[in-house]
Amino acid sequence: MNQNQKKDLNKRALSFGVNSVFITLVVIALVGVINFLASRYPQKLDLTKNKIHTFSDQSDKIMHGLKSDVTATFFADVGSKEKYRPIFDNYKKLSSKFKLEVVDPTKEPIRTKEMGIKKMETLVLGYQGKTTKLEEITEEKITNALIKLAKEGKTMVCTTVGHGEPSFTNTLAEAFQAAKKGLEDQTYDVKEITLAQEPKVPADCSVLVMMGANKALFPAEVKMLNDYLDNGGSLVVAVDAAIAQVDQTKEMKALLTPWGIELKSGLVIDPSSRRMNVDVSVPIISQFNNDHSITKGFDQKCYFPLSRPLDLVNPTPAGIQATWLAKTSPEAWGETDMASIAKGAVQYNAGVDLQGPVATAVAASGKKKDSKAPRETRIVVFGSSQFANNNYSRFGGNLDFFLNSVSWAIADESMISIRAKEDDAGKVELSQNQGIAIFWVSVVIVPLMIAIAGIVIWVRRKKL
Repeated sequence: MNQNQKKDLNKRALSFGVNSVFITLVVIALVGVINFLASRYPQKLDLTKNKIHTFSDQSDKIMHGLKSDVTATFFADVGSKEKYRPIFDNYKKLSSKFKLEVVDPTKEPIRTKEMGIKKMETLVLGYQGKTTKLEEITEEKITNALIKLAKEGKTMVCTTVGHGEPSFTNTLAEAFQAAKKGLEDQTYDVKEITLAQEPKVPADCSVLVMMGANKALFPAEVKMLNDYLDNGGSLVVAVDAAIAQVDQTKEMKALLTPWGIELKSGLVIDPSSRRMNVDVSVPIISQFNNDHSITKGFDQKCYFPLSRPLDLVNPTPAGIQATWLAKTSPEAWGETDMASIAKGAVQYNAGVDLQGPVATAVAASGKKKDSKAPRETRIVVFGSSQFANNNYSRFGGNLDFFLNSVSWAIADESMISIRAKEDDAGKVELSQNQGIAIFWVSVVIVPLMIAIAGIVIWVRRKKL
């Protein structure tokens, strides 16, 4: 190799070296820019079937409506920080006003004690001078807490007593303390009232709740309720089937009929409940009205023990929109023969009993014709009160259904429960021929081609 060839070789080597350095610098710069943009403008793609990593409309609405910063102080160790990082990242993605600080209680014990933190994984939210603590970190809890902090004034849920209704403050199985706690968790205040002792429904009642009344209303109470509803009141009522006693719902029937809701006599019988090892007097509800705010997207089964059938008045009164919310399976029916129920020998009688599917929850809204009410009236009626008591509210979507109904009656749809999403396992279903084809391709053909290619390359290299 002469001198000129050596010079050309050196020049080429230098050129290749310079090009390599330049390309390396360009790649590093591009990676840096991409990382900067990714950290500054993070984007995620949720490919799960049920969108379990995508926040609800309620969360999006409250975060975009923030008027000032939300301080979120999370008391936890590094492991817990990583555990809940995805949910906090989602809130930060929705709004830059969500300011998160992680405090390790073992490193800052004084601050932890000053803020009254009693357990790890506690989140303290602060907004416009108000604070609240959460010991359960879920989207539902955080979003509802933010709604509570942003809300001005109080929302009062008034529950009635005096007509045989179980109390909302009692821990007995037939009472409603669990429902009361659910209402308070959703930012509502709850108080019991006795209508007979009031001149009218108290003005601070955002909604009146009557669950399980089994005694007749006094004429003065009927007039009070009529005036309340005519003036744009909100009512959630549950009237159980009368089995071992005289049906005392005449006044309640008369109260609800002008609003397009009909209380039927009888008991809902559902033979399909036996498949779940449940008595036929406890219909399992899985059919919900997706066109109504209360039950839109509702996919949890509900248990409605000792429910009476409900129906809608036909034709619907002028100015009123009445609709069903929940229905039984087609196998169920509304049994009208109370004697056969007492004997435990019920059967469907065409033309006498109410054919299924039977409505067990209905809703109505609007104003009566020529009404001068300042707002529309909202009413939700359940055929069973027991579905929401301490015993049954634990099952399925019972408590969510009740809480959603109260929120809708108050016209506070933002508080309708955010139900947990489950990541369904993906299923791949193949025919026998497709399975055989995949076996031959993956187990026989592809490995054989790789082996042949290896042999060919080995033979050619041996000849070189």
